[in-house]
Order: sequence, then C-alpha cells, then structure tokens
Amino acid sequence: MGQDVRVTDVLENDRVRATIDPTRGARLTSLVIDGLELLARAEDQSVDPAIADGCFPMVPWAGRIRDGRLTTPDGVQQLPVSDDGNALHGLGHVEAWDVVGQGEYRLALGSPWPTSGTASLTYRLLDDGLRIELSWDDGTDSPCSIGLHPWFARTLATGEQVVLSFDPEAMVERGDDGLPTGRLVDPSPGPWDDCFRVAGSPVLTWPGAVQLRLSSGSPWWVVYSQPQSTICVEPQTAPPDAFDHPSLQPADGWPHAVWFELQAGR
Repeated sequence: MGQDVRVTDVLENDRVRATIDPTRGARLTSLVIDGLELLARAEDQSVDPAIADGCFPMVPWAGRIRDGRLTTPDGVQQLPVSDDGNALHGLGHVEAWDVVGQGEYRLALGSPWPTSGTASLTYRLLDDGLRIELSWDDGTDSPCSIGLHPWFARTLATGEQVVLSFDPEAMVERGDDGLPTGRLVDPSPGPWDDCFRVAGSPVLTWPGAVQLRLSSGSPWWVVYSQPQSTICVEPQTAPPDAFDHPSLQPADGWPHAVWFELQAGR
C-alpha cells in the first residue's frame, strides 16, 4: 500500500518562507521569517486537531455561535457544534480547497450554512512578511463573519518569550458561559480569551529575535493568551456570536472580506 504524501505549496523570498496546505483548509502551516518559525501547534491535547495549528481561515463565520443556532428570515438554521456545544470557526478550515493560482485558493460552501457561495483565500509575499486576503461571496448581503486564526509560538529558536503590545478601545463582555453578552466594557488585564475593538495594529515582539506587526482591515481582534506555549491574535470582521447581538453588529452591513498583514521589523 502506498504512503499518503501530503503536497504543500511554498511561497518564498529572501526573508520569508510561507507553506500552505490546500487539503487542510488552505491553511498556512509554516511562516518562517529571517530563518525563524513563528507558527506553532496548540500544546493542549484537548484542542481539536482541526483548529490546533498554523493559521487557518474562518468562514462563513468566525468564533463561536451559541448552541450552533443561527436565526435567519426563514427560521433557525442548525450548524454543527464542537465539544462545548457551540458552532466554532466556520466550515472552511476542515475542507480541501481548490488551487486556482500561485497562493490562490477557492472553496464552494453551502449547507448547513443557510446560503451557498464561494470562499476565496489569497497569500501574497511582502518583502518583510505576508499579506492574507479572505472573502466570502454568496451573492447576497446576508450576515456572515470571517477571519484568520494564527497560532504563534511564545518562544522561538532564539530570543526571549513573546510580548504582545496593542491598544484596545473596548472589550466584548463575556457571560458565565464564555460567550458575548452583547455589551462592550473596559478592557481587563490578561490572560485573555476575549474579543477587542483595537486602535492601530497589534505588535508581537520576541526580544532578541524578531518583531511582527499585525494589521487588518477590521478593528476586531480576538486574543487568546491563556496557553503557556502559544498565543493567538486573530482579526475578525465581527465579534463572536454577533449574529444574536445587534449591538455587536456592523452598522453599514456585514463585511464579506478581510485582509491580514504580518510584517517583520529589522
């Protein structure tokens, strides 16, 4: 019996090497800048392997939806749920995407999501990093939320443990069940598993190694800093479970695209 060999795509220049696996949600499985691997795998064995490594797309929803129940004009749509009983991180991260060009991927999605459409994911090298673009097109203005979920290593092959610097304007309050209440509150001290409205760009600094500036077209970022060996800083077009909370929904319609840039300093 032949051995299953996974084929990945590689983009690289003098400073950056990005590896993408089309069969695993077209996720970024490795990001090496100046010879240092920045991405990692979750240390907690209870984390679903489908969401435990690299940087994967969340589409057509990002984060959690309470009980997997999405209210639509046609009634309640039941979405698949994870071990905690909530729908988590969309449908695209577990699918094999079609390769349509260098660093370009597409995926048709439909049921159990209430509309059918196409997700597009593009990776573009920068001189000092990587730009990722994710979009969802179902031909409608129906609610959706999309984002990117990177797992960064706290410690690289050299240098000290990572330090996160960012300027949160507000934090999405979470109830006893860990899901948003619909209120925005003043940011509290970490560690976090929380969504923030952020001014400017978060910065990850590994002293003695590299500094990474994170930019996005959206002000919403989820920061998951509780693990000992990893940290997640995730741009999203809307907070988790925003579908049930008008106060968390965008005023000018639901964005159907997001970009995410990761740029290293010198």
